[in-house]
Amino acid sequence: MVIVVVRSGGVAGMTRRGSVDTTTVGDDWQQLVERALPLLSSLDDSSTSVRDGFRWRLQIGDHSCETGDSALTGPLRELAERTLREGRSPR
Repeated sequence: MVIVVVRSGGVAGMTRRGSVDTTTVGDDWQQLVERALPLLSSLDDSSTSVRDGFRWRLQIGDHSCETGDSALTGPLRELAERTLREGRSPR
């Protein structure tokens, strides 16, 4: 399963991208995906943007969502931040 995360906005208005293919990494990634995936459907795509706040676009396999920073919590935030930190930038 491929995870793609794009974080945009913030004070500098920069965009960061990360991508991880869970078939090529450790089991801890799969466990994190299993905890985070059910939360993806509960995110509010229309969450209000906050000035200088981040917007997140997440794709986990066939599931995707875009949301504001404050709505991204728990295992889903952990997965998103880890993907940006450890994943490669997709083309």
